[in-house]
Amino acid sequence: MLKPEDHIQSWTKSPFSSEIKSEANLALVEFKKGISSPLTDAFSIPLEFGTGGIRGKIGNGVGRMNLYTVGRAALGFVRHLIKQNKNPSIVIAYDSRRMSKEFANISAGIAARHGVKVKIFPTVTPTPLLSYAVRYYKASGGIVITASHNPPEYNGFKAYLSDGGQLVPPDDGLIIKNIESITDWNEIQLVDSKSKDFKAFVSNVGKDCFKAYLADLKKAKLLSKAKPADRKNLSIVYSPLHGTGGEFMKATLNEFGYKSVFLVPEQAKPDGEFPTVKYPNPEEKEALALCEKYAKQKRAPIFIATDPDADRLGVGIRKSDGEYEYLNGNQIGSIMAAYLCEKVSTKKSKTVYHLVKTIVTTDLQEAIAKKNKVKISNVLTGFKYIAEEMKVIDKKKDHKFLFGGEESYGYLPIPFVRDKDSLSSALLFLEILAEKKDLLNYLNQIYLKYGLFRESLFSLTLEGSQGQTKIKESIETLRKKDLIGLKIGDRTVLSVFDYGNLSTKGKAKVNALKGMPKSNVIQLELTGEAKLTIRPSGTEPKVKVYSSFRTQESIKKESEIPGAWENLKNEIGIAEKEFLQLAGLI
Repeated sequence: MLKPEDHIQSWTKSPFSSEIKSEANLALVEFKKGISSPLTDAFSIPLEFGTGGIRGKIGNGVGRMNLYTVGRAALGFVRHLIKQNKNPSIVIAYDSRRMSKEFANISAGIAARHGVKVKIFPTVTPTPLLSYAVRYYKASGGIVITASHNPPEYNGFKAYLSDGGQLVPPDDGLIIKNIESITDWNEIQLVDSKSKDFKAFVSNVGKDCFKAYLADLKKAKLLSKAKPADRKNLSIVYSPLHGTGGEFMKATLNEFGYKSVFLVPEQAKPDGEFPTVKYPNPEEKEALALCEKYAKQKRAPIFIATDPDADRLGVGIRKSDGEYEYLNGNQIGSIMAAYLCEKVSTKKSKTVYHLVKTIVTTDLQEAIAKKNKVKISNVLTGFKYIAEEMKVIDKKKDHKFLFGGEESYGYLPIPFVRDKDSLSSALLFLEILAEKKDLLNYLNQIYLKYGLFRESLFSLTLEGSQGQTKIKESIETLRKKDLIGLKIGDRTVLSVFDYGNLSTKGKAKVNALKGMPKSNVIQLELTGEAKLTIRPSGTEPKVKVYSSFRTQESIKKESEIPGAWENLKNEIGIAEKEFLQLAGLI
């Protein structure tokens, strides 16, 4: 493992340009003076693999996304595939961001130079289609170049294995070792797309891949009881937020009979500068302002939006007063989970259906699954762990994956993709709307039937080496405290789940975390079906606190929901503040 100063030193010599060398030398001078700055951090703190591979700002240095850090990640990954497979092959996709195509070509060239066959998408492509393509071509792995919903100065590199899922233990550890063993930047030989190796080993993904995806989507039987006219006449406003979803989403919905799909014109074409939004994130209300504007003009019952790599889906539903209700990721996922679970609960079948969610996703989905006799699994944050659970389900006779989701606007209602998929999710959500007509009423019925839960996410950004230290210290502080019996707000801590050392305290079962990989996460279970969870982000310099609280009031009528909903908001606000104080973050 190189020291921070060694990392800086390595950028002061070959193979880097004189401009980069000068920048690195300046960073070295500042570092030796004890100055901590964005420049010293860029050259001394390497990008690390998190829940979504590597992600960071574009720029020079070991801590930034550039041709060499991406090349290093690609080389480490390719070496792993060569060790594990006789005739390795790989599929590569990229989004609309700055440098995405260049990073994709660099990765393809490095694979080609090592005799690995590459299929690369010729245009910007949704991440779920990369997952599908890995399986479709029976490839050894895949790479997608994306930074999801981050601002324009970011990009990222995500790696996939042969099942179409992202890296999980033990492969991620082996690949990280491969990457970290590359200490000489001269090992990363950038292969031009016009070179002999590139032409011999790299070819484009054909149109047959997306056609096969649509064919499999038809076999998935997501269609509801809605009539063809209901689909044809449903007015939908859609924005890909300058990303990859535009043509693919429209083609998917058209294929299933939705003919009135209006693309927000200002955001329809891929543009890595994301000129109309501060953040291209369907979780942010501001990013959906143009969607709402056009939806109001057209009196559309729904608008939808996807993030730049089109794996996340945001939704707005028209209310009776003509305004729009912005549903959060837990609500969108719970509507789909309830619909699918209720659908299979009426079937007389030996099949055991499975719903998989992350530990920070609403427990409303657990209540839904249990009431409909659907098997529920909770996994660590990151869709890769849902994909891993799908592999386990596949091996069991008469067992079938039904739905997977996470609170951060990612859902999967089909078994043949192994990452969150906005295309199939949008189709299912529209099918539910076409059948139920009033989705807000359907959501209220879900609350009355299964319980009223409300969630919150608080993110605190702490950049640089000092920020990383504070994040680690905050979780260690909680780890050392005796929290059982402590009052947080009006509730009492019953159990503590420490995913870092796979231990539990209080009323939690001793084997509750059996089989889980280690992760630096602390979760508290409180009275009245409430949870508080803290974890560092796997892709950003943030610490995140998740709250999920069930109302302590008895709710029997729809008219009682708004008041109880507001009470939960106030209660969560108090609990979050007290939890952050316990962690030493405020």
